Amino acid sequence: MQEQEAKKTRNKKIFIDYLPAIVNLLLAIVTLILYSTVITTRKGSAYFSVVFITIVAFAFIFAVRKWKLGIPRYIIILTCLHFVLAVYLGTAMGMYKKLFWWDLFTHGYFGFLCCAIVYYLYVNFEKKEPKWIHYVIFMLLTIAFAALWEIYEYVADLFLHSDMQGVESAIEKGISPLTDTMTDMIIAIAGGLVFYLALWIKKALKKAQKSADAEQNIDN
Repeated sequence: MQEQEAKKTRNKKIFIDYLPAIVNLLLAIVTLILYSTVITTRKGSAYFSVVFITIVAFAFIFAVRKWKLGIPRYIIILTCLHFVLAVYLGTAMGMYKKLFWWDLFTHGYFGFLCCAIVYYLYVNFEKKEPKWIHYVIFMLLTIAFAALWEIYEYVADLFLHSDMQGVESAIEKGISPLTDTMTDMIIAIAGGLVFYLALWIKKALKKAQKSADAEQNIDN
């Protein structure tokens, strides 16, 4: 009886852990159906991106669970949400072309997540707060991740004859084809800085609360 209860509890925890990826899967199916029936200018790169990123969502959660990476649940949820915004809505549903700020938003979001994930990995394995030099390294890693994404877009454009890097649209507008790539990387850096700012504010508020509690204890 106890073994059955323990198994049910374990299965429930597994389901909850994978729930963000399961939601991603359901939204991916809806996206592919809409893309196949509503969108008139369909490209193979969109199908590939949606399927690939859905697999990544499950792989990410699997890695967090298996190696106990210490990534908070809210970061996992935000990561899966980013997949929806960047790939399902952005690439497949064409939000990048419909809203000029969508590309900037998703890449800034990407930079925020990269810094957050690297930070929590460090804290989890080192069991201490990072020094200032580590924050610099975290930012360099974020730039590296942003560069890897740009490489992915380049390879996808090369083999799937798409325009994820916005080369064709840039030429049509009379601007440099490098504009999209460089802007994406700069915005990703800005997103990482936003994470640092949020972290600093959180620590400052926590420190202020501790000081207030200490003063209250002295008064009492």
